[in-house]
Amino acid sequence: MSVRIDLTTLAPDEQARPAAALAAAGLACFPTDTVYGIGGRLAPATAAAVADAVVRVKGRDPGKPLQVVFPTLERLLATVALTPALRDAAACLLPGPFTLVVPYPDGLDCPAPGVIEGIDGAEVRTLGVRVPTWPAGARALAGLPFPLLASSANLSGGPEPARLDDVEPAVRAACDLLLDGGPVGGVSSTVLDLTGYERGRAWRILRRGAAGVDTVAALLGGDRPGRPGGRGDGGERKDGEPR
Repeated sequence: MSVRIDLTTLAPDEQARPAAALAAAGLACFPTDTVYGIGGRLAPATAAAVADAVVRVKGRDPGKPLQVVFPTLERLLATVALTPALRDAAACLLPGPFTLVVPYPDGLDCPAPGVIEGIDGAEVRTLGVRVPTWPAGARALAGLPFPLLASSANLSGGPEPARLDDVEPAVRAACDLLLDGGPVGGVSSTVLDLTGYERGRAWRILRRGAAGVDTVAALLGGDRPGRPGGRGDGGERKDGEPR
């Protein structure tokens, strides 16, 4: 039987309740600014079990990497070793409706890295990270003391849920914990490849979501998508499943 917590009605002295519930849950459904997610606490002892559960419940290709959702930008920067240029880019884009695909950091044990073809054509091991702009009904999640290993809370290839009750019953039933933050945006995050950003401020959109090329360019101070040196390639690819 799933435990359901209405985040929108938490009293001031209950703000720590979601963190305690997430720490104890094997699998949880939770709101972000874009769509509802499914996942659990990211820790070396639990990451493999969380990843296996997400893949099984969603019917997801196990070769597709999951993302890491951080409660705040400060916790992301304290946890993931980023180069100076990537730290600056993250500070411009986050919190926000983006999944940033960055080179897999040295010293990171989990989750398993993804692999993409980089802007220069070489394979790059990657990590996808998010810091949502938590919706008003879910601001308690900004106080989490740990990140979440996650994906969107839809069956693989299915519609992305904007409300907890939009999540497929089978997905909800597989979760130990259901966090209800009310309605959210309903459009998945924009997946942004920053693996070439350190060299020539190169970036591209791997999956268009809640934000497009012009928005990204404006947030990055006018940098346009393309290869190092400013040779544009359209900045957009169809790649990956909604997250």
